[in-house]
Amino acid sequence: MNPSLNLLAILNLLGAAQGLLLTLALLRVKSGNTTANRLLAALTLTISIVVGGAVLVTTNYVFVFPHLSQLHQPFAFLGGPLLFLYIRTLTSSEKTITKKDLFHFIPFAFCLLYLLPYYFQGSAAKLASLYSAFNEQSLGRWYYIRSSFFVFQAFVYLVAIIPILVKYARKVSSNDSPNESTILFKVRFFAIASLILWTGAILRLILDRSAKTNLLVPLGASVLVYAMGYLEMAKPERVPAGKEALPAKKYEKSSLTAERSQRHLTKLLQFMEAEKPYIDGNLTVQKLAEKLSIPAPHLSQTINEQLGQTFSDFLNSYRVEEAKRRLLNPAFKHLSVLGIAEDVGFNTKSSFNAVFKKHTNTTPSEFRNGLSRSSNR
Repeated sequence: MNPSLNLLAILNLLGAAQGLLLTLALLRVKSGNTTANRLLAALTLTISIVVGGAVLVTTNYVFVFPHLSQLHQPFAFLGGPLLFLYIRTLTSSEKTITKKDLFHFIPFAFCLLYLLPYYFQGSAAKLASLYSAFNEQSLGRWYYIRSSFFVFQAFVYLVAIIPILVKYARKVSSNDSPNESTILFKVRFFAIASLILWTGAILRLILDRSAKTNLLVPLGASVLVYAMGYLEMAKPERVPAGKEALPAKKYEKSSLTAERSQRHLTKLLQFMEAEKPYIDGNLTVQKLAEKLSIPAPHLSQTINEQLGQTFSDFLNSYRVEEAKRRLLNPAFKHLSVLGIAEDVGFNTKSSFNAVFKKHTNTTPSEFRNGLSRSSNR
């Protein structure tokens, strides 16, 4: 039970340290998709904590620092949810986390609550529990329950990521955007790397649970952290074409803070979904700002910086999605394309056609006719 470090443990510790540095770097980044950056920072921090905990147990340093024992276990249930939310945020127009997303963290909360009595024990009681487990060479029922549920949870999130990946790959193939291609590369990398790690965890759970293999899966996670750092440097997220005309100097004297901007964004997106103000063809940034009780310059700055869009592009993206829903809905079959265009906020058929084709690579009539042909087959 003497604590000792071997090469495998040192490599894992280096990976955990790299994860901490990457977490700090991501939290300092103010450009690009800030929500995605924060989720990735949380994911790298989670990996560092889990890897560090595995090293602590495997090297017997847990006997030197008993109060650190089992602290890492609840964090294992954060990996899947954080990866899913990161990929979803990176590939969709939804740039914020809602209250419903908190349900993803229920397994983490249950594990934390289960272990709270252990955490509040004194060092003597924790050492006694550790010595007992070590002498009996028994992993215990808790290990199997926790490991099995972790493997199942990871599988569920890997399955949930697949349709997001497929949908985004189709979008990239039709738009041919360099920035979206970079994001697709990252998403594919994370999905494949996570699948490999999950397979390794399954094999170890089934075939070999000895101390000799205890650090192999954490080592894979450490390699993933190094790869994350490389990707962020080698393939940074670029500003999409046509949006470069939003220079930082434009807002250098603005009083809007990053925290307030994030709150404004959350409020804005929730209002757009609930109230659908975009169907007003005369909606201006001033009118929308008054509805939200947000200064118009701050609202414009939030849309520009947080979403990388102009106010017009922002409105039109919602209008096009609403038009697609109505074109697909048999209840609106009696309306002409112009009628639907006017209902969703477009003042002319020509502008509707131009914007719709820009977003979908097809005209509204072709979109509707294509649906009709497919439904008649």
